Amino acid sequence: METLWIVTALTLIFSLSFTVYFVKRAQKETRITLDALGSQLTEGINQINSDLEPVHNAVSRSMGAISSVADNTKMEKAIDRRIGLDTLDQYGDVVEGIRMAFPRVAEYLDDRPEAITKLLPRLNTLISDPETRKRLNLDL
Repeated sequence: METLWIVTALTLIFSLSFTVYFVKRAQKETRITLDALGSQLTEGINQINSDLEPVHNAVSRSMGAISSVADNTKMEKAIDRRIGLDTLDQYGDVVEGIRMAFPRVAEYLDDRPEAITKLLPRLNTLISDPETRKRLNLDL
């Protein structure tokens, strides 16, 4: 019976050491495989980044172009506003006529003076019509 216990203990020790050996070996192989996959992944990412570099450059250039267009638009709006303010100052009598004949348009001009540059050509067309002049009592 004692021999059975000894054989069982030796078998157990052998099995445990065999298991520990194979676990360590598998762990080492797994680490080597993962390191190789990690380096391949890093190379792939670097390759993708180098392939995308022209795209990134094109995006940067296009964003710069969009920014300059936005700046030009802001500048044009500021210039239009200043031109409108100067025009309103120069044609005070016309503005007063607009206030009497078209009060809502005058309110709009107060908020957006740049609109006078679009309004004056239309107003000239309107005033040149004889029927409109009679209706607005512009014939003096």
